[in-house]
Parts: sequence; structure tokens; C-alpha cells
Amino acid sequence: MDIEKVKIALPKIEKGLNRYLHIMDRFNKVDVSKNKEFQRKYNGFYKMRQRKPEYYEMYFSFMEENKNKDTSFEEILKYLYDNLNRMEASFSSKLLATLNPNKPVWDEFVLKNLNLKKPYTYSKDRFNKTVNLYYKIEHWYKDFLKTNDSKEMLELFNEYYPAKGITDIKKIDLILWQMR
Repeated sequence: MDIEKVKIALPKIEKGLNRYLHIMDRFNKVDVSKNKEFQRKYNGFYKMRQRKPEYYEMYFSFMEENKNKDTSFEEILKYLYDNLNRMEASFSSKLLATLNPNKPVWDEFVLKNLNLKKPYTYSKDRFNKTVNLYYKIEHWYKDFLKTNDSKEMLELFNEYYPAKGITDIKKIDLILWQMR
């Protein structure tokens, strides 16, 4: 990991970090299936736009029902696919990372920084390939967190944003998100 790029990315994180902290603070205090302010902030942070009202209702109801449960990426992906007939890898990972902040987010910038490509839209067995790719992302984080590069990244993050109380995975997520 290029530490100079990390240093450039750090100042750009503040706005997103504050938005994330607000979302996570509200997550445990409100019924997310009914709280429109939470939904609006979440949608804005994760750029979840232009969906039908039924989509949001189903998504946030599932989120609320699965608070304090050990839910997997595969379960969320299958639920969204079964109910929407859409392969929502990125939004499944974002829902999971909200339920469990020790889980990484799948997005185009993370995939790019990890040199991974999402499965072809019309590939056979796309569901399993999508699940396997998410587990590759998880394993990358697990392995990366053992490296000196990650220790240096986290040290820089903690110096720049002391005492924010977020997981190391979310810190790395936020850095990768800004390293575009």
C-alpha cells in the first residue's frame, strides 16, 4: 500500500467519517425501518438512490429485523435477490457492515484498490461467484491487518482522527474509499 496515497486520502475522510459516525449512533437508537431521517442519511452516505419505495421499505425492514443477529453476506444477498430479483452485492455488504462494523464494504473503489473484479453480470453461477468474491475481500482484510502497512495506515488514521471509536476495518474502508 502506498503510504503517500494514504496521507493524501486522510484529510478527505473527515466529512464521510462524521456522516458514518452519525449513522452508527442513530442505528442503535431508532427503528431504522421507520425512521426516515436515518434512512435519508444512510442513503446519502452509501449513495443508495433512485429506488422504488418498496425497495427501501424491504431493505430497512430487513436491517431492523436483523439487528443483534449474526447475519452473513450470503444471507443478505440471497434475501435481496429473492425479494428484488437483483444481485445487490454492494448494498448487501453495506447492510452487513452496518449490522456488524467488523465486516468490510464492497464498492468499486475497494475492489479497484484490491485489484479485484466483480463477476460478469450474465455469468453462470453469478450468485456463488459474488459470495466468493466477498469472502476474498474479507480474507484480504484479515491478512492485511497483520501487515506493517496496515499498522502504519491505522497509526496515521488514529493520529489524524483520534478517539473516533470505529473498527480497524472501517478505518481501512474509509481510506480505500478515498484512494480513488
